[in-house]
Amino acid sequence: MNISAAYFASLSSSFLSGSDRVIASFCYDSRKVVKNALYAALVGEKADGYSFIKDAIRNGAAVILIDRRHEDVIRKYRRDNVSFIIAEDVPSALSRFASLYVLNNKKFTGICVTGSCGKTTTKEMLSSILSVRHSVSRTPGNLNSTLGLPLALLTLDTDSDYAVFEMGVDHAGEMDKLTSVFPPEIGIITNIGMSHLEKFGSRSTIAREKGKIFLPQTIGFVPEDDEFLPYFRTVSDKINAVGVPFSDIQFRGLDGISLSLGRKHFTMPAVGLHNIKDASLACAAARYLGISDEEIVQGLESMEPLFGRSRVVRKGSLTVIEDCYNASPDSVSDAISTLSSVRWNRNKHIVLGDMKELGSASRYAHRNVGRMLCNADCQYIYLYGSEMEEAYKVLYDSGYKYKAVYTPDFDVLSSSVRRGTSHGDLLLLKGSRSMAMERLFDTLKEVG
Repeated sequence: MNISAAYFASLSSSFLSGSDRVIASFCYDSRKVVKNALYAALVGEKADGYSFIKDAIRNGAAVILIDRRHEDVIRKYRRDNVSFIIAEDVPSALSRFASLYVLNNKKFTGICVTGSCGKTTTKEMLSSILSVRHSVSRTPGNLNSTLGLPLALLTLDTDSDYAVFEMGVDHAGEMDKLTSVFPPEIGIITNIGMSHLEKFGSRSTIAREKGKIFLPQTIGFVPEDDEFLPYFRTVSDKINAVGVPFSDIQFRGLDGISLSLGRKHFTMPAVGLHNIKDASLACAAARYLGISDEEIVQGLESMEPLFGRSRVVRKGSLTVIEDCYNASPDSVSDAISTLSSVRWNRNKHIVLGDMKELGSASRYAHRNVGRMLCNADCQYIYLYGSEMEEAYKVLYDSGYKYKAVYTPDFDVLSSSVRRGTSHGDLLLLKGSRSMAMERLFDTLKEVG
């Protein structure tokens, strides 16, 4: 993308201060700024973007987007070779520009995926299928929030045939903002779980919020066994109930899942049978778009595993199921079942961090994890975080016969994993994003 600063200012209802410059990219992290980028100065919970304007300029920013109440910072940088765009509100300016830019330039069919878990996997599966014969843009990484979605839209190729994006919500009213920026022609809901229950209060409220993805023109896809399917059908008369189109399904451990679609038998490189539901949704949407079963198979076979989502990683002699991007009761249950079903000659370890944002349901949810762990096929369990203490209490009270360690301290967790792990072992790493369970890779390097 190469646009002028004046064009951005015009579409975003902002004001340009300084010379017109070419904007090649957009960024709100000064560390990721490159030459000719627009740097959006944002005030967040953990950092003040205005404190990093100098770093952004040093890294090559050509334009700085600020809001009107911070207009005085322009004087501070008047000797720097940079222009400023002054907006009433920086996030709103980004959203307004992204939506109008895409509307004016789009040639693609817009597809959006939401749900409590499985959004990214479904998005990647469908993108891989569509890419067999078409040009496809997709959400880079996990830019699926009211801030992330506009930035994601500004990275897409408007000449693509399809754009497959995620929409993540964690409070009421957010889906309205997302669909106003990117109104989908196809909408997919993977499930309604307990993620973000702390802010929503109930799963029914979550369903109502996520159901707003179905605009009047949106063709919807929802699993046929979803308990909220009847509600979604009151929102839209264009909802397709999705069953499992595959047969001969066999879990092949860390080698993936073998299955058939029509007469074609193939192996999908996904760890865990819970991926079948995501693949079914991707298949249903692809078939609606006229994609052949042969192309669907080719796309699912060639899908690349993503960081933190049941990716199998080899660390020397150790094997790790890296599923640490996020955690909810449903996804933790799936992960425990997956590890238990894997046949392994050496020891199996489950390492779990807290499940966050569950509100009043947290104690029950973590105790339920403890109940699942009592029946898990593994030799070592490590529980980390203040909320995982409830899971440990269940294990302790049950007289769990294998080794279980609980700690709220990451250093203690790290040393415990180091002492308990031996060459050839299999480990599952799982926890909410804020727990950053991938930090254990440094420890595993020492063992492997």
